[in-house]
Amino acid sequence: MWWDSMSALEQVLFVLASSSTAIMIIFLVMLLLGFDTDEFDGIGDPDVDFDGINDDPFTGIAGLKILTLRNALVFLAIGSWVAFLLVESLGVWLGIILGLVAGMIAAFLQALAFRATLKLESAGNIDYSNAIGKKGTVYLRIPHSRSGKGKVSILVQERLTEIDAVTDENEDILPKTSVEVVGLLDSATLIVKSK
Repeated sequence: MWWDSMSALEQVLFVLASSSTAIMIIFLVMLLLGFDTDEFDGIGDPDVDFDGINDDPFTGIAGLKILTLRNALVFLAIGSWVAFLLVESLGVWLGIILGLVAGMIAAFLQALAFRATLKLESAGNIDYSNAIGKKGTVYLRIPHSRSGKGKVSILVQERLTEIDAVTDENEDILPKTSVEVVGLLDSATLIVKSK
């Protein structure tokens, strides 16, 4: 039987590699099904500040999360498979060293990949102060002298939005009139003037 033909070290490496690969596949399926949370990466990042300057958590280097469950699994899986495949042909020590190096490189690349995907996240919040100075079109009549609110269609942060608006002008601003944003009444109401 093939199991008996392997050395004890090869058996240990095979068990480590196959079990960590199986757990990685389970995590990947859970990620694809939407069950992934930060809880898979441990209890959280202990924020230990040794030098008084560095704001990164102790588990990270330059904003890169290094000590996570995912990285440990990648390190074990790739490192064990490489060592398992090379121990017989290159010798025990060289196979283990190359396995450790391959595991570290794989864990580092995996951390880089997760950091890159996290940069793609967006809160989706619109900051309406970015609308000041921009032109829009009245959607619903804006009553004169801030006596009520109307609506304006305007492009803010590459999104066409409809937002409440008031005016300081003495006349109502009618629908389909071009307006310019001159300020904010509050975080969700524009102050506009007709163009």
